[in-house]
Order: sequence, then structure tokens, then C-alpha cells
Amino acid sequence: MGDDGESIFERITTVRNLWAAALRAARGKRHRPAVARTLLDLEGVVLALQRDLCGGTWQPARATQHEVFDPKRRTITAAPFRDRIVHQALCAVIGPMLERHLIPRTYACRLGLGTHAAIRQARVWTGHFAFALHLDVAKFFPSIDHAILLRQLEHDVRCERTVALCARIIEAGRELAGGTHRHFPGDDLLAPLSRKTGLPIGNLTSQHFANRYLSPVDHRATDRLRIHAYLRYMDDMLLFAHDRDQLSEWGHAIEQACWRQRLRLHPWQVVPTRQGITWLGFRILPGQVRVKRTSVVRAKKRLARLLGDAAADPAKWERFMASLRSTFAHWNHGDTWRLREQTLRELGLLYEEEDGDAPSDTD
Repeated sequence: MGDDGESIFERITTVRNLWAAALRAARGKRHRPAVARTLLDLEGVVLALQRDLCGGTWQPARATQHEVFDPKRRTITAAPFRDRIVHQALCAVIGPMLERHLIPRTYACRLGLGTHAAIRQARVWTGHFAFALHLDVAKFFPSIDHAILLRQLEHDVRCERTVALCARIIEAGRELAGGTHRHFPGDDLLAPLSRKTGLPIGNLTSQHFANRYLSPVDHRATDRLRIHAYLRYMDDMLLFAHDRDQLSEWGHAIEQACWRQRLRLHPWQVVPTRQGITWLGFRILPGQVRVKRTSVVRAKKRLARLLGDAAADPAKWERFMASLRSTFAHWNHGDTWRLREQTLRELGLLYEEEDGDAPSDTD
């Protein structure tokens, strides 16, 4: 791969990069025993990781898994802390290389973008266009094809040792990812059984790899189909147009582009924007954004539970307040003044105004 390629792996494995990666991986987790033990001997851990990586002997350790139900059932993989240091160090160097292939309106896992920026853009287009189309990939992370992903990484990174490190991480997560086996146009009967698929949800590397994996679909939409009002958040795509038939035609074209990535979409249909679009936990209508009802119910139950814990143990009050602030900050990106007020009243933290005056229902 040449000197430039070799320098990529060397940048990943410098003591400075590994040390900074360890500090990033430890943010908000210093109280955990495994993290605390590592930080006590951080110099030794970093030097050992550097030795193992440069010597080609580093192997990912066994990860743990747990299930979450927010908003649907997902299995989240938690890599050991030392492995997360490697993930952070790797992504710090190759992340910008993968980023170069992303269109400006891909919002997931990108500095300065994210969920709320995507919601703001969707809100603008919902008020401007008559029709919308929401497309999302069925079992996205379990369906990611390793051969296709590694070809992308080889193209972007151009460093054999770095791609080999990525391949080691990808292969280690395959057993936990629950890969899928599906037929696509051009396959013979046994073709799906010979392909390795799946990335575990939860790893930083999985987020970067998955975001890059769908970039050919983005470019198909924006460069070939010339769709102006298109945006994506991980595997959720949202398109807008004034013409229903045009959106339907684009939907079929994007579905075929997904097939080339060995991905299938959930059933989809074009809807009038006046009916509202459910996307990223919000209900987006022309001139108004509401929080999805099921998200509100889950959040209220969580806050009530944490408030009960705080009532029994005052030391847990700050945990409740942190969750409350976080929830309200998220809701604040919609038209939710009354929702937030109602939630405080239901929690017994706000009482009725005696003079009957109430604030306006606007942000």
C-alpha cells in the first residue's frame, strides 16, 4: 500500500493516539470497576496494546450482550474496555477517511449533525412538499455483508494492516450479530450460506462501518436520481416531492440500490405530508413537531421510576434530575411546552397556578 498506507496504521498505534482513545472510552464510565482498574495502570495498558497491535497478536476479547426495549427489542453488544480503546483509536484515524464518502445529508454519528439536525431539516421539507416517503432497512446491522464492507474499507483506507485490523474486529462480532441469509438477484441457491454477514449493535466501529456501508445508496439517490429533498439517519431514509408517482418511482430505484448492497427494505408507501410522518421518535407535521406517543409513555415511566428511587434514597436525586434534563432537552426539539408542563405535574413537581394564568403552548 506504500508509505502513506503504512503511516495510517502507525498513527493508529501511537502511544498518544491510544492514550487519548482510552480517555474518550472512559468518559462517563470511570466509576465502573473494569474502567477504574485500567485507568490505574493506563500507561502499562497502552504500551501493551501498542505492542500487541504492532506485533499482530491483538485479538478482540469476548463481548457481553444485553437487551433493550427502547423503542423496540434490540440486543446491544458491549465490548471489553480494552477493546473499546482500540475501537476509539481506530475510528479517530479512519473515521475522516470514511466520512469523505458520505453525502452532507447523512446525519447519524457525525459531528455537528445528529438526530435533532435531521429533525429540523425534515420539518422544513414537511412544510414545503406535498408528499413524503420513509424507507428503512429490515434488520440492517445483521444484514451487512462483510465482503462488500471490506471492499469499501480497502478503497477508503488503502492500508493493508489497518484493513486487517478492521477485518479482525468485524469477524469477532459476527457470532454476536445474528447474521441474515437472504437471496438477491443473481444468487444461486446456496450463495447466501457462503456469505458472512452482521455487525454487532453497540460498537463504535459498527456505527462508522454501517454509516459508510449505505453511502452508495445515498449517492444513487442524490447523484443519479437527482433527489434534492433526501436525508438519511443510519438506515432510515426520508424523501420528499410534490408528485406522488415520482416518489414511488424513486422508492423502487432506491430499493434496487439496496439490493446491490444485499439489503432489503421494510414495506413502504408514499404518504401526504399533511398526515404527518413518524421519524426518529417524533411525529412531524407541517408547522408542528410532536414527540411520538409511545416514546412519551416510556419516558414518563422511566422518570416516575427514577423519582421513586430518589424518594427512597436522596443520593439518587441527581440521577433523576440528569434524566429529566436529558428528556426535556430532547423533547425541546419539538413543540412540547405543554407536554413538559404536564409531565412535571404528573410527577408532582409542578402545581396549578392559583391565578389561573398559564403560559402559551409554544416554544
